[in-house]
Amino acid sequence: MGKETSIFEKIELLVPGFHGYKKKELLREDDRLVRGRVAEILEQAKRELERALQRCAIVGCPQLVAIENLRKKVMMLEGRIKHAEAGYRGYFDRIKFKENELKKLLEYDARMIEDAQGVLEKSKAINSAVASPQQLGMAVLDLEDMLNELEGVVSSRMSFAVGE
Repeated sequence: MGKETSIFEKIELLVPGFHGYKKKELLREDDRLVRGRVAEILEQAKRELERALQRCAIVGCPQLVAIENLRKKVMMLEGRIKHAEAGYRGYFDRIKFKENELKKLLEYDARMIEDAQGVLEKSKAINSAVASPQQLGMAVLDLEDMLNELEGVVSSRMSFAVGE
């Protein structure tokens, strides 16, 4: 997941004293990039739900309020993920992370990516099922389940990041 290192960064990795700090900083940057990607995926899902809302309003489907509630939940999760606590603390911070704990954060982030992809797929399914009320109802329930799962992962990650 890491970025390519420059010659200067490679030297820093070899110089005693810099090695641990540089590795942690790279992990922190990876963590931020992953969370940014998850937020982008959720933004796409939100747009799919907005399209579904427009189509639903045109055909007068009964799931309009449920889809709007799901859209709001996607927006809330997107904000929580985008502005989540970064994984690495400074020298004087009260809560510190060791490298293996940063890797645990990255595992949470990988799970968030998988779940966010699932949310996007379920959002697309809602958009394509607007004309079929029974199919739409099932798609709404599936997305709600997927969002609850993602919310659980985000909450676990947040708890872990603050040291609980």
